Amino acid sequence: MQPVNGNPKSSRGGKVEILVLILLVLVLILAVWVAFVEYRYQKLAGSFRLLMTGRGGADLEATLIDFVARMDRVEQLTHGMAQRVDAVEVQQPYHVQHVGVVRFNPFQDKGGDQSFVVAVLDAHADGAVITGLSSRTDTRIYAKPIVGGQSTYTLTSEEKEAIARAMKPRA
Repeated sequence: MQPVNGNPKSSRGGKVEILVLILLVLVLILAVWVAFVEYRYQKLAGSFRLLMTGRGGADLEATLIDFVARMDRVEQLTHGMAQRVDAVEVQQPYHVQHVGVVRFNPFQDKGGDQSFVVAVLDAHADGAVITGLSSRTDTRIYAKPIVGGQSTYTLTSEEKEAIARAMKPRA
């Protein structure tokens, strides 16, 4: 292949210039890429330093050890609370859960509804009925034990009504 101007070196020189120009562009692209990678590395290194030293100066290992210790304490507290809840759930049916009140007048010819019956029962309908009979001069209080909604003592109609009201389902 013969050059146009007759100089064999001039075509070779043009190829070298193009090659140098291509290499220069590649070096420039690589320099930009290296600068970008360096920027990302510095940002990541800063985040890593912050992670390892923490904001308060504690390193990651100390922070994790403290966190694990706190989680162990929380687990112990949770276990203790679960035991207490279990104990309360066992006892709960025996606590007062149902109360019924009836006011009435035992003396039809005088006074008002000053007398009362209060039924206080647990989940098994065990408990007591307390009756207060009021007259003009005094008030007398009586209590009768209740087991399963019944008593070994004779119950008045007002006492039966108070027990029924106490055991009536609530909406």
